Amino acid sequence: MIDEPWTPDDELRAAAALLSAAEPSRRAAGYDRLAARTAPGKDALRAWAVDTVLPRVEREPGGPALAALVDVLGAAQDERALPVLLELAGHPDGEVRLAVAKALPFVGEPAQGSPRVRALLALSRDAAPAVRDAAVFGLGTQGEAYGPAVRAALHERLDDEDEEVAEEAVRGLARRQDASVLPRLIDLLETYVEPHPLTLSAAAVLGRPELLPVLAELAAERPEDRRIAAALDACDPARRAERSATAWRLLEELDARRPDLDAALVWDRFSTDLRLEVHHPAEPGGYLLDALLRRAGHEPSRAASLVDADVPPADVPPAA
Repeated sequence: MIDEPWTPDDELRAAAALLSAAEPSRRAAGYDRLAARTAPGKDALRAWAVDTVLPRVEREPGGPALAALVDVLGAAQDERALPVLLELAGHPDGEVRLAVAKALPFVGEPAQGSPRVRALLALSRDAAPAVRDAAVFGLGTQGEAYGPAVRAALHERLDDEDEEVAEEAVRGLARRQDASVLPRLIDLLETYVEPHPLTLSAAAVLGRPELLPVLAELAAERPEDRRIAAALDACDPARRAERSATAWRLLEELDARRPDLDAALVWDRFSTDLRLEVHHPAEPGGYLLDALLRRAGHEPSRAASLVDADVPPADVPPAA
């Protein structure tokens, strides 16, 4: 059966029709509708959306319409948008620069020194606090560039006159294992009635025992909050050691049961999530370790049996 070629539906066509309206507000509404429908995983729709809006960039002088157009490019996550975003990063309209700062983390290479990162570094020094906030968030939390230029930019923003920008810088540096922000991070955990989820995540990634007292106090106040519990576990050396030992026992159990599986433990640089990756021709995939262990009642042998059941043995080719 041959799949029918993708075509935009009536709602998308109606949104695209608004882009030709004389009133900027109606064009902005059209871009907003396109951005709302454009999402990762919808490749044909994303490509169509970019094809639809890119030719209109030069026709939009600025304001909400151009900012909304940029939102479509960010939602589409299409590399073709990068040159446009880089050019608009210097636009005189702060609303447009804000949209660019929000879109850039999803377009282009995240590596240190890439055009995307250089543009975000420049925007992190923007005159508008909202633009700086979005750029620092893009660099520190959404991005994974790790080099000295990014770290220097985040340190520079620690003393930003805007409190939210400074907080984003603290979180970004904590995610990069910069212990110099420990006092500031503790202050963020103590200051708010309910700490920001990203502050808790940054504390977990930093994983320093100096954070244990404030996290223990938060855990006592909110024993049901898994994010606080996860940060507490990540900062406790004994619990980290126990988690690592359990993970290795699981890997050993799995190797004993299924030597045909190419399994490995993977720990991403900016995350506390430990993943079990299984490379197998029949059923490649992976598991979040903590979720797998919860399913198995925290028994490594039971967890290994669950993976064994999930991944069927590869077919053995017939003898020649």
